[in-house]
Formats: sequence, C-alpha cells, structure tokens
Amino acid sequence: MTTRVTVILCDIDGTLLDMRGAGKLSFVRALKTTFGITDDLSSISFAGSTDLDVLRQVMERHHRSLTAADCDRFHVQLPLELEATIHHSELTLFPGVRELLEALSATPDIILGLVTGNVESCAWIKLRQFDLHNHFVLGAFGNEHADRNDIARLALQRVVSRLHPGQNIEARFLIGDTPNDIMAAHAIGAVSIAVATGKFTVDALKEAGAMVVLPDLSDTAGITSLVRSHEHKTG
Repeated sequence: MTTRVTVILCDIDGTLLDMRGAGKLSFVRALKTTFGITDDLSSISFAGSTDLDVLRQVMERHHRSLTAADCDRFHVQLPLELEATIHHSELTLFPGVRELLEALSATPDIILGLVTGNVESCAWIKLRQFDLHNHFVLGAFGNEHADRNDIARLALQRVVSRLHPGQNIEARFLIGDTPNDIMAAHAIGAVSIAVATGKFTVDALKEAGAMVVLPDLSDTAGITSLVRSHEHKTG
C-alpha cells in the first residue's frame, strides 16, 4: 500500500525568529578568536546567506586562504561564541511560529525539516532558546554547502532516504523570508511560502517569485489549509 507524505522545510533566521544581532556578533568574535581577523561585517548581508559563504567572503577580502581545516576550526568556535553571546541578547520569536510548528509536527503525514544557512550546531542552539528543536526531524545546514540551493537539495535527499517502503512525497514546501529561500524552493520543486518577517517586504517577495507570501506565520489554520490544498497539485 502506498502512503503519501508532505515535506515542509523551514529557514530559521528571519522566518521563525530574530537573534537581534547575536548571530552576527558571534561570527565577529569567532573570526577574531579563530583567525585573528577583525571585521565588523557591516558590509555583508546575512539575510539569505550561508555561514560558509559569509566566511569565504570575509577570508577573500582579507586576502586569506581557506582550507577545510580552517572551516572545521571556525565551525567549532562559532557555536561557542553564540552560546556566550546569546544570553545577553533580547531574542524574538515571531508571531504564530510555536503554534504552527506544534500543529505541523503533530501531523503524522508531514515531515518537518530545516533548510538553513546556519552551521548545524548553531541552528540547534537558536531553536533550543524557544524549545522548538524537537519539532524538526532532519535538516541541511550552512556548514555543508555555501549555496542555499544545494542545502535544499541535500535536505530533500535526506527526506527521501528516511522514507519507508511504499511512502511517496505528495507535496513539498519551503518556508523562508528572502529571495534566496524562494530560489531554493524552486530548485527542489517546492511551493515557496515567503514571510515578510525578515528584511524583505511582501511586495519584494512577490517580485522574487514566491508562490505564497504572508505577513507572518500567525494563521495556523490558514497555512495548514494552504498546505492541504496544494498537496494534490504537486509531488
């Protein structure tokens, strides 16, 4: 017997929560501790970026090479700096996020995962601040690829690998707050649900090609209905 599942992948920063600068500050401190680089990152946008891509940009403009060992050292240091920084920041959970994740993760035929530019350990640290981490069964992260499209593809591969015999993906969605999230959704054939809780307006997200644009994630019933209405149109 064939059973169908729906895949919903979520970005973190700007979509579910706002670290209010703690993420960038921890990055600045990790650069200093790991490489002796002083850079306030004021000219680099983190919105829609990946930690690996940001690291590469910084190293290039400081005329430094970046090896796999360098990446590993940085990715170990970054969560340590985040843990130290996060307790002095006023963090924000966006409206409706907790209720929506509780509803989606409690639905047996929905697989809830992450597509984030965060280093994996940092992603879980951020989610744990609001006790959201247990809602996600898998993810792909910003230490695995510099390109968000590749992160989305990896997340989808991980979904496929955990399917039981007879299970098929009925529909797939990617929820994010930037044009890069929208592009990542398109890269895996997912319905792009964009939320204007980050740095981009509703109009900008529509122009970027989002299939659905919402002001925030506060309408749990509406979003759940939206997911169900698209299930037989995709797959």
